[in-house]
Amino acid sequence: MITEAAKDSIRAVIYIALYREDREFISIKEIAQTLNLSFYFLSKNLLKLVKAGILESFRGPKGGVNFKKDPKEVKLIDIISAIDGTYIFESCILGFKECSETNPCAIHNKWAEERKRLYDMFNISVKKVADEIKSGEIKNIKI
Repeated sequence: MITEAAKDSIRAVIYIALYREDREFISIKEIAQTLNLSFYFLSKNLLKLVKAGILESFRGPKGGVNFKKDPKEVKLIDIISAIDGTYIFESCILGFKECSETNPCAIHNKWAEERKRLYDMFNISVKKVADEIKSGEIKNIKI
């Protein structure tokens, strides 16, 4: 449903939330190596999050990224929107341009319910997810 870029970006942002204490910036190289992601693609995606005002970046030997906004205010949906856009939460699953409440496709109503469920699922703060990981509430996770 969401792209690999959005999934990787969510993992990276959760990593930052988990390991940012007492650090001004976390290097993108560290994040990429730890999460086994492409440095090039992760850099591109995190730049989108910087442009969206979610993260801030700093160049140089002690550079990297960190939150610009409080992680309590950043929702997973914000990351998905910055990387993929909001089409998944707004458009017809079958790709019909004319699909709407007044002109529904064959599965419009079912998709509308599912789309709402997905939106609600991703409408959780990065801080809450990080706290659940730290507390052990979420187990067997490899960010």
